[in-house]
Amino acid sequence: MEKYNNQSFCSSVQTQRETREPPKTDAVFGEMIDRFLIQQKYQVKQSTYAHYVNLIDTHIRPQLGACAVSELSSGVIEEYASEKLRNGKLDGKGGLSPKTVRDLLTLIRMTIKYGVAKGEIGPEVLFFSSPRVPKKDVRVIPQQELQKLEKFCLDTRNHLYFGIYLCLYTGLRIGELCALQWQDIDLKCGCLCINKTILRINSTEKEDRQTVVLIDTPKTVHSKRIIPLPSHLIKLLAKRKTKDYGPDTYFLTGTTSYIEPRNYYNKYKHCLRECGLPAYTFHTLRHTFATRCVEKGMDPKALSEILGHADVKTTLDKYVHPSLEYKRNCMELLSSD
Repeated sequence: MEKYNNQSFCSSVQTQRETREPPKTDAVFGEMIDRFLIQQKYQVKQSTYAHYVNLIDTHIRPQLGACAVSELSSGVIEEYASEKLRNGKLDGKGGLSPKTVRDLLTLIRMTIKYGVAKGEIGPEVLFFSSPRVPKKDVRVIPQQELQKLEKFCLDTRNHLYFGIYLCLYTGLRIGELCALQWQDIDLKCGCLCINKTILRINSTEKEDRQTVVLIDTPKTVHSKRIIPLPSHLIKLLAKRKTKDYGPDTYFLTGTTSYIEPRNYYNKYKHCLRECGLPAYTFHTLRHTFATRCVEKGMDPKALSEILGHADVKTTLDKYVHPSLEYKRNCMELLSSD
């Protein structure tokens, strides 16, 4: 087991031994992780698998990899989580966010469930708690700033900036926008077909620690969708399409070469600076689109499908945040009695 000869995190934690069946294996947790990853490699998307490997190699294997499976307990895992919250950053300057620690514990739980199914560990180890993740405040671009941003995007012939405008009226994610080609835009039917996304992932090859660009299907099965376009947007797109654009031409670049999300994000930040706007995240465009749709009276189910969500609750809970002005107008309805 030379691969896992680092000091076991378990040896530094004082835990009370729980009464349970004799250990079913003399392996260390790192070996169980390896077998779990082999199973997952062919069950999840490549980007998801790369995310698993990155979290495991960075934050789980160094602390828990050498821990004997027979020594693993819910107490050990909860102490591990507490340490990550206190001092989990790689530079040693503070702890990881509750969201990141919760993701780590989810992976640990999945690995243990795999071990339970294989009869290698008892199910009592699964009874550990996860930190509560505070709900983030979602920002929406105010109307006055929105008008300034839209005007800037429309006044230029640059498709890179017009892509921002497109997101404000479709709610596309940045990876979906970067992967959009003219063959995905049907101007006769007035629809966008979202069937792929671009993202940069960590290489999962042990000898290669570089990152690679991946063109893959969208985030979830529900993210593959058809988005009807408002009439004014169809006209704007028709004006921008030229005869030189073939089906493989990417919308943002006007060529058969794509721009990857991190580079496009820099263009977006430049656009915000040119407009004198705060440093809104790119996802704020999606939040703003969803909020405007609800304020205009769009059916939540229809909006849910346009955004590519699995259910309406996700749409209402995560993305729809009515503005103060809208809520004030609603409250004024009480004055009409």
